[in-house]
Amino acid sequence: MKKKFDFSTIENFDKHISDSIAGYELLDELIMNICSFYAKNGCGIIDLGCTSGRLIDKLGRAYTQNVCLGYDITGNNFKDTFVNVSLIKQDITDSNFEMPSANIILSVFTLQFLTISGRLGVLKKVFKALDRNGVFIICEKELSSVGTFQEVYTFANYDYKKSKFSAEEILKKEEDLRSIMNCLSTGENKELLQSIGFTRIETFFQSLNFKGWLCMK
Repeated sequence: MKKKFDFSTIENFDKHISDSIAGYELLDELIMNICSFYAKNGCGIIDLGCTSGRLIDKLGRAYTQNVCLGYDITGNNFKDTFVNVSLIKQDITDSNFEMPSANIILSVFTLQFLTISGRLGVLKKVFKALDRNGVFIICEKELSSVGTFQEVYTFANYDYKKSKFSAEEILKKEEDLRSIMNCLSTGENKELLQSIGFTRIETFFQSLNFKGWLCMK
């Protein structure tokens, strides 16, 4: 029997994600550039679902006067060469989990793996933890409201991944993700963000059906 896909067992997680999402390196660069507007000295920067900790490490190196925290449910992908960063093994859906105050909170392709009720609880804590005029940067794989476009996005993404993975690997991952990925449409995501208090929401990135949003408190 083939081993079931599991993020915690991927040997090079960062490369895997880059090979799976066209434009991932650009997204990384855009997030770093956006954070330069909000990384006030002494304020917190938090990454929810930080996996290896690569992005929060880059922020920790760039903003040494900030408190930088990365949370991940397994901690199996954590690297050990960090500057000004604390990585914490934590289930962010745990009812006892509380975030410290922060001016920047990131969630990069994390909430789509939570149930709707689970992500609502996390989003409420995000809004509570954010400083006034702080920013929540959220990236999600979304469902298109137009069936034809959904097919276009899906197969265009397969075409991108064919140069990185075998057809069998692509299909096996799709099968394994069925039970753990809960994607929403753009309208549903926006409605969810508005329901917990965000009124200033803007798209800053899109690659097929992978989208990034800026939400300011």
